[in-house]
Amino acid sequence: MSVSDVGAVTEGFTAVVCTAGGCRATPDEASRTGEMLRDVVRASRHGVLVSSGCLLGATSCRLRPSAPLVVVQPCDADRRPTRPAVRIGPLCTAADVAALEGWLRCGRLDPALLPARLLEVHHRAVSAPTN
Repeated sequence: MSVSDVGAVTEGFTAVVCTAGGCRATPDEASRTGEMLRDVVRASRHGVLVSSGCLLGATSCRLRPSAPLVVVQPCDADRRPTRPAVRIGPLCTAADVAALEGWLRCGRLDPALLPARLLEVHHRAVSAPTN
């Protein structure tokens, strides 16, 4: 199955979308991202969507482009995490949102299947404790 396949999501996940003003997303970006996430969660058997405040902290938010950020936690049917959470974004374009949608619908939730540009925040957050 490729990332571009669209169908029911087979793996459980929790998608946390930042709704804080610090994300500085335009209304169109936030709406496009929110609608896509709601559609994917409805199509999944074990998906959950959570709206949250800032996911990175005010300083980190100011150091990245103004666009939505989503954290996806793969989990099983009982909501237990199965792998580390992945920070995805910023979702600057419709193509970024489509890439996230395809990745979620694919059901494998392997970060290696996402475009590298969508994992920059994730890689910085993972490497920060070692700096």
